[in-house]
Amino acid sequence: MTRSARSLVLAAILPTLCACSTPTASRGAPRQAVTLRFAWPEQLSARVTHTVTMNSPMGNTQIQRSYWLTVAPTEEEGHRQLVSSDIEVSPPQFAAMVDPVPAVHFDDDGCFQGISTPENMPGLQLLEVLPMEPEKKAELLENLVAVQEEAALEYWDRLVASWRGVTLTPGEPVRHEAQIVVGTGFMEKKDVAAEERTSIEVGVPCTPDAQERRCVRLIVDLQPLGQSEAATGPMARKRFELVTDPDTLVPYSTRLTRMDRVDWGKDGGEQPLKEFLQLEEYVYTYGAQRVPPGTTSL
Repeated sequence: MTRSARSLVLAAILPTLCACSTPTASRGAPRQAVTLRFAWPEQLSARVTHTVTMNSPMGNTQIQRSYWLTVAPTEEEGHRQLVSSDIEVSPPQFAAMVDPVPAVHFDDDGCFQGISTPENMPGLQLLEVLPMEPEKKAELLENLVAVQEEAALEYWDRLVASWRGVTLTPGEPVRHEAQIVVGTGFMEKKDVAAEERTSIEVGVPCTPDAQERRCVRLIVDLQPLGQSEAATGPMARKRFELVTDPDTLVPYSTRLTRMDRVDWGKDGGEQPLKEFLQLEEYVYTYGAQRVPPGTTSL
């Protein structure tokens, strides 16, 4: 997705450069508590469907990308990478606007270790033909790579880094103070105090048609303090959901929703509120098609 569109639908869980730090698990947790552990198979392959939907007063847009995502070894011992292939974009006219899928590098503990720079990285071809000093070109290239790495880190944080080693208890959400950006007017925004609430649902089917209920649903809600959807005036809300295997953190689906209600200025003495909804979904299907040789199908 383009950087401007993706910025509207990024996850509610903000990454940090210390993505390898292990969150503190609850001590003396009750018997029904669930501790999430990272234990991906050494080789794994999934067909990924990535859908972004944006509904606004200007119209509705949906872009879908599907591709194979395979866990493969790297040259460094103890490190692996997520490699994408067979990428398809629908509608096809949006293909040039969609960012490439970077190869995420991680170690056996699930720690983020960087990315492989994609050959079709946005802006790379333009940078190569621009007349400028080598030092300036190198600086711009570094910035382009940093943008891609930030997106990859955020992606890995949502799937693994925020959860490995975390203990949660059903019915006992964990609450934290946070910040959220709220649009107060046309092209006007401000940071406001918010509450981040993290919860877990157990006994969840990994896929809609699965008979076995061995997965969990992790939910992170972010909402400004003192606001609700029933209230009047500008507001914002984020919700992130991850369906995953608690024993391995192998993901099955993610869903990120952001709702904004924005004051777009006076109109006949009134201040009309405009609503925007951004939805980003990933679905990971294992064993749906013939997988590359040597990979594990779940």
